[in-house]
Amino acid sequence: MKKIYLLLTLLLTSSQSYSSSCPDGSEPIKSVSDDGSYYVYNCNANNLTDSTKNNNDSSNSIKSTNKDSEIKIYEVTFSPGVLDELLNLVVSKIDFDFSKYKLSNNKKDVQCRFSMTRIVYEKIKEGQEEGWNIANGNINIRGSNVEFGNNAQWRMGGLSADPSYFKDQVNIKLTDDGHFVGKMAFFHLHIHDGEVPTNPLYPTLTKHKRSTPINIDNIENMTAKLYIDVEDWAGGVLRIRNCRDNK
Repeated sequence: MKKIYLLLTLLLTSSQSYSSSCPDGSEPIKSVSDDGSYYVYNCNANNLTDSTKNNNDSSNSIKSTNKDSEIKIYEVTFSPGVLDELLNLVVSKIDFDFSKYKLSNNKKDVQCRFSMTRIVYEKIKEGQEEGWNIANGNINIRGSNVEFGNNAQWRMGGLSADPSYFKDQVNIKLTDDGHFVGKMAFFHLHIHDGEVPTNPLYPTLTKHKRSTPINIDNIENMTAKLYIDVEDWAGGVLRIRNCRDNK
């Protein structure tokens, strides 16, 4: 009788010791021993495999995270030409800060004719205007906003034949004292048939000391002459005349 109680005690202890002892947290599977005299508790082999796999996956994830945290950043130096090209992809070439200028409070809607010539400084310090137009057409002034008309055209060949440069690549305004300020696409080189096209420059228009400003209050009798600095050897002279108020 004592042997029976001892066997029951061992079985109960065995059951409690194996309970919830599998690595994956599951209950052991109870089965009878080969001779039928006691119970055997085993963990499912598949559960062990899954648990081991999960542990391995977790370990690999930690290793991967450690590798990612070790990413190094290297400083790269670009040549001036490449750097300018990269910046031009992000920053608009006609962006301009007008806040430092007092802009015109003009209430009129003015349309004028314009012509532009090239001025060359190679031989004469004051510059020598060439006797042909590099651009011409209409120009409109509404408030302080300045826009070129649909008939405005560059006459420099190559890419300048694209009318969108006068439409989309211009950002200039009229100041209260009659000057144009801002930025615009400017073709200062003539491209002949068969020559490689060149991109325009984007000079900054400022209050040039040699300019004859626009008199918005006397547009009928007004002829303005605005100088544009482009390069050391050449620039432009923009003439505005034959103005009228559309209102």
